[in-house]
Formats: sequence, structure tokens, C-alpha cells
Amino acid sequence: MNANRVSRWSPFRRHGLGGQTVEVEERDDATANVNTIPMTGMKTNLKSKERETIVERVESWPEEARPLKAQTWLTWLYAFGDLLLVLLPLYFILLGVAVVTLNGKPTRGSTFGTKVETAMDLGPTMFPIVFAAITGRSMKMIARFLAERGSRISTLELLMASQSVWGTFESQLLMQRLTVVGVNLLFLWALSPLGGQASLRLMTRDMKDSYTSGKLRYMTTGPAATMWGLSSTYIDSGKFADAGALYTAALMAPLSTKLGTQDPWGNIKIPTLDSMNSSALGPDGWYSVPTDASLPEDYSSLVGLPIVGLPSRESSNFSLQYTYLSLDCQPWKQAPYPGLRGRDDYFTTNSTRLEELVPGQVWDDKETYNPFGNASAQDRNSFFMDTTRSYPGGVKEGNDGDLYMGRLNGFFGNYNSSLMPEKELTTNRDLLFVSQYATEHDGNGIGLNIATCSLSQVHVEALAQCKGSTCATTKLRNSLEDNRSTALTGLEHGTIMFGFAKQFPRAVKFTAGSSPTERFLANTSVFPFVQQVGNLPSDVMFTNLSLVSPEVFSKRLSLALNTFYQLSIQPTGYFGSLSKNLSLYGPDTSTFDDINAYLPKNLTATDHAFSEWWTTFDEAVQDIKSPFIGATTTADITATEQIFVCNFAWLALLLAASTITLVTGSVALFLKRKTLGPELFGFVTSMTYENPWVKVPDGGTMLDAMERARLLKDVEVCVADVRGNDDIGHIAFAAGVPLRKLERGRLYC
Repeated sequence: MNANRVSRWSPFRRHGLGGQTVEVEERDDATANVNTIPMTGMKTNLKSKERETIVERVESWPEEARPLKAQTWLTWLYAFGDLLLVLLPLYFILLGVAVVTLNGKPTRGSTFGTKVETAMDLGPTMFPIVFAAITGRSMKMIARFLAERGSRISTLELLMASQSVWGTFESQLLMQRLTVVGVNLLFLWALSPLGGQASLRLMTRDMKDSYTSGKLRYMTTGPAATMWGLSSTYIDSGKFADAGALYTAALMAPLSTKLGTQDPWGNIKIPTLDSMNSSALGPDGWYSVPTDASLPEDYSSLVGLPIVGLPSRESSNFSLQYTYLSLDCQPWKQAPYPGLRGRDDYFTTNSTRLEELVPGQVWDDKETYNPFGNASAQDRNSFFMDTTRSYPGGVKEGNDGDLYMGRLNGFFGNYNSSLMPEKELTTNRDLLFVSQYATEHDGNGIGLNIATCSLSQVHVEALAQCKGSTCATTKLRNSLEDNRSTALTGLEHGTIMFGFAKQFPRAVKFTAGSSPTERFLANTSVFPFVQQVGNLPSDVMFTNLSLVSPEVFSKRLSLALNTFYQLSIQPTGYFGSLSKNLSLYGPDTSTFDDINAYLPKNLTATDHAFSEWWTTFDEAVQDIKSPFIGATTTADITATEQIFVCNFAWLALLLAASTITLVTGSVALFLKRKTLGPELFGFVTSMTYENPWVKVPDGGTMLDAMERARLLKDVEVCVADVRGNDDIGHIAFAAGVPLRKLERGRLYC
């Protein structure tokens, strides 16, 4: 088909698709044919330009009548793409289902949960895109369907403008009216940001506690532990080397460890009742234990109690029965060192004078066995300990053998008034502590500090709290279970008293001056070795313990003495890596009567004398393979684990938004199949349909707008004045007709 040609001036001439030829003519009104120039009097010199686009022929243009678009493979491909697009909201619905399945599940080791969280992070980006793609396209499909069946322009315009949240809102303003359709569209598009945020907030992580109970075994400090020590350590001194090594390690530990709630190997330490603040006394006699100790002597021992069966990560709370030794020392007494050649000679000792100063039971023959050892050899001591009363089998027990045996039986809870007067139940054993000190700064003068200390034992119940294997004592009170006499200790046994007094001063090896134990007693907060090289003056080599008040010294000596005593009776099991088989640690028992669990029911230690049951007990414990005898307790275990938590409010919002999007897209897809007319809404080419000012070949009304655009892609169009020769112009979307550019001040209709 050919249009009218103008041959006057055609600077733009090109060939389009398939041989399509388009000419564009521009001419100056002043030189144009006078028949095309409006005569307006004085405005005859006004210069305006006209453009004329002439379409000669369009390749493949359907000039003949055709039916509506037929179903082709390309149509079905587009339909399949539409279906996939409509089904995208299922992703967010399935995301919500996945979150519901994860609700309450532990996060640990959950790879699926991690993937769901990753998908949630993409939600704020993906959901608005998917929503806009489906909803915007659906509005066009619905508008086409309504247009075929007849609809108001306002409704169609609102639908076509609803391609975004702002477009929906803006169209309401431009239409200057609020309609039901407009309000619903606003609510619909509000789901876009809400759905995106809902997908991000679907699920969080939180902590969940679950409560169970479990049995634990811990090192007992009751009579069975003492007798275990008698059998393994004190007889033939079999385990003193182990005890000395552990004692040295505990003494050398940094101050932070000494002040901590656990010993160097992670065993829980028990404070002393004396260190508790009376203001912290609560119901049922419980004292609240401070989080941090102010001094090492606030604890009963530098080593704690090994515990078996603690959960690896869960929290646990349980009670412990514990017995520790305590000393109450009298004021210091001082005397010159009884050297054979005066106090300057501590390499030789006047044993007779020393016996007069410190009469004792362990070091009864000081002439044969010097309690200070050999000053020129490796076995020298700078202090020694003794007791003022004898013990069963002691050299000086005299006629009081039954009395001392009665005291020993009383330690196990067997009180025989025929052997022991009742007053003995409250009569403490006295211990002697004798220490060398320098009487001069640079000279060799040596003196003796002598303290007499009353020995007792304290039975306590401790509440412990653990997180995994990290434990601390939280509360402390006098034991309500262990009612044994506090005056009768394991040192009532002669072998234990003798072995302890001999080995305690030698626990840490040293060569000159005061021992590390004495330096620790002088100051528990510093390293117990002299940190100085070169020749040391005497008052630096030897520490003067008399400068420590009896009250403070009592606490410090109790700490050191109880540490070595606890290590000596059960020196194994402190290093961890203990077997989880609780049955290895002996039968279930409490601390106060633990020894009866290893004896026949007709031969209990609480009803029979020591001499009657000792052999039976000794034979029974020889077959035990565990590192220590264990007492039993029940722990309340709180398993705190991180879980996934579904936010059901946001879930409901996401499901609602996704479902509405899915339904909207599905309905629009269905309506699209019901729509027969070409797709012409929302395209520039739509303005070429039956437009008298666009000179294109007739026909083609059955083509979709994009099909027309593909055929007319090289046609130049313009929004211009199509009545440039008239006094009043007319604005139109035009091509192929004379055009006049729009001008300010000109009238248009």
C-alpha cells in the first residue's frame, strides 16, 4: 500500500524491515506552499516547522482479514512461563511450612535450618519482585477481560496504573476520587512490603531449657576415704610421693587459681564456714557463697573434689557432703634454737632441750630422729609438727589405750562410753607447729616459733552449680546428715598421725631457709619461693611466721594442712579423664556412713570396733579399680539448647500475602484464557489502533500491541499538532500526516 508522496524535500529516507520504506519530510513554513500556511495578518512571518512521515509499505502487514490469534507452540510456551510465574508464591508458602517444621527444633547441627535462614534472608528482596511481577501483570489481564465485557474507564485506569505501590497511590490522587476498587488495590499492594518483611521475620533463635535428673559420683571425704588412705598411702608410705607432687603443684598455682572456684585440674573447691559473711545467712542455715574469694584461705583446701558424670554442656545443680580439717591456734611462743653450740648453730641440735620445748608423741625420740632432719643433707626440714596426746599403739599411750581406741572408734560414729568418757566427744586433739626463723638480719642466729593448735573437723553441705564441667559452690551450711563428733578426726589413728606429721613438712623439696609451705603460710598471695638471686640475708632465707596473727595463721595452716591431708588419703583422680562408668566408684553411699557400704551388714563401723572390721575392709578395697571412693548425689540437670522459634503472626501474614498473590495470579491467568481480544493495554503501539492521524496500512486490529510494535518498529511517530494550518491546533499521536511542533501560547483543542 502506498501513501501520498511529497517530493519537495526528503532528507531522511531509509529502508526498514523487509524492504519497508519510510520517508520523513521537514519543511520551513516560510518556504512552503502558501496553501498550507495559515494567513494570520501580522503573524505571517512566524516560522514553524511541519513534519510528515509517510509509510509506503509494511512487510508482513496483514491487510486481509484474519481470525484472532491462533494457539501456536509459542503461545503455549508463553502460557507455561505465565504458569511458572504464578506458582512462584508457592516458594514462600513452602518456606512458611519449613519454618513450622523447624519450630522448637535445636539449631545445633541443623543444616536444613541454616538453609531456611538463608532463604529467609532473601525474602525482603525476592518477595516484592515476585509480587510486583505477578500482581502488575495480573492487573493488565483483568483490565483486558473487563474491557471486553464493558467497564468504566476509571476502573480500567486504576487497574493499569497499579504496577507498583506508588503507582496505585498516585492513580488515586490523579483520579481525584477514592473508589472501592482503588482501596482494594491499595490493600493489595500493601502486601508487597509486608510480605517481604514477614519472610525475614518468620523465624528467630531462642534458648530452651529442659529439666532432667542424673546420678553423679564425687570423691568422698568421709571415714571410707580415710581408711582408703590408710590402706594405700600411710601403710608403707606407698602414695606419699604422689600426694607431695600434687601438693607442690597446688602450692605453685597462680593466685587467680587459688582464688578461683576450681583447682588447677578443674575440680570444685569448697569454702570454709568461717569465711562466710553472717549477713549472707539465709533460710535453713544456708550461706550464700560470694562469686569470687578474696583470699585463698577462704577455701578449705587448695584442691577440690573430682566429680564423675557431669553433663558435657548442660547446667547441673546438686549438693555435696564434705568434711575438712580446721585449726584454732594459740598465740605464738618463741625460743632460741637449741643448738649444741648456741642458737647460731642449727646444724646440730640439743635434742633434750628441744624435747623440753616441744614435748610430743610422734617425735618422741628426738635424739635418734631429729624432727628438723639433717641440716646439711637433702632431707632437712625447717618446720615440724607433732601432737600433745598419744594415739592407739603410741609409745606414750600408757594406760589410756582404751581411751585412744575409743576416740578412734568415735571418728567412725561408734561411741562406746565404756571406752571413752562423753567429754572426749568435744575434746579436740592438739597439734604442735614448730618453725625456724632468723633472729638476725645477716647473722646465723635462729629461733623457734611454736604454736599449739586445736584440731577439729567440720561437716558441711555444699550446693554446687555447674555449666558443663565448670563448677562453683553457691551455698554452704552445716551438714544435716553427718552428725559425727567434730573433735574426732582421722588423725586419731596412730599410723595416720605419725605418717602425716613426718611427711607434711617434706611435701615440697627445698634446700635452704624456710620451706615453700612456710612461705605460703606467711603470705598466701605470693609465690612461695624466694624470687631473688645471689647471697640472701638470713631474714630473707627464713620467714618469721610470728608476724602473722594467730587467727590468720590458723586459717592458712588449716588450708595447707587440709590440702595435704586430702591428697594423702586419696591422691589419685584429680587430673580428669575419669571413667564414666559410675559403678566403678563403689556402691552408692553418702559421706558420713560411706564405710559401711564396704562392710557386711552385720559388721558395720558404726556398731563395731575398728579392730573387728578393719581387715575385712582392707581386703575389700584392694580389688577396687577406681581412682577414689565415690559418694553419690543426684543432680538436677538443665539442658539449655538453642532452638528455632516460629513467629506465627509473621507466618500468618506471609501465608496470607503469598496465598493472595497466588490466587490473584491464578485468576488472572484464567481470565487471560477467557480473553479473546488482542493485548493492547499499556503499550505505545496501542495508540496506533484505528488512529486517523497514524497513517499505517489498514487492518491488523487482531494483532497484539507487541506484534504491531514489531512490525512498525521503524515508523517514526510524534506527539504534535496535526492541524498546524488552523488557528486552533489539535494534538495527537501521529505518523504519516503533516505535523507542526507544539508551541507555547498557541491554542489547542
